[in-house]
Amino acid sequence: MKLLKNFILTAGLSALFGSLSVSAQDLKEVAKIPFDYNVGKQTMSAGKYTLAELSTRGMFRITDDTSGGSMFLNSVPQDAQPNSESKLVFRCYTGQCSLSEIWISGNSYKLTARPLPREAKNQLGVVAMISVPLLSR
Repeated sequence: MKLLKNFILTAGLSALFGSLSVSAQDLKEVAKIPFDYNVGKQTMSAGKYTLAELSTRGMFRITDDTSGGSMFLNSVPQDAQPNSESKLVFRCYTGQCSLSEIWISGNSYKLTARPLPREAKNQLGVVAMISVPLLSR
């Protein structure tokens, strides 16, 4: 009887976790980012990146297609924009850019990672927002 109970419990948990992994299939988009940028305190090199939206809303994984290194991005959902294009938005100042927003599948997300502190040192700089389109994989 105990063996049957363990078998049923194992089968049930396998079905549950199996269905979770199937429903958690990542929505993947690709971005070719032509400049170095920061995500929080991490500096990322220019290159091709794959962005995957995970099953938890507002959680993403960004993977460097060259090195294979990846990191998780936590974000806060913003207002939905049904007809918006998928893109990454960077805030730049004095030549340093930080990833600040993700727009994907009509939804926008603001990253919770704080950008690196910038030391202006009396430099004149241009504040800019740069968008990089995301392409379906």
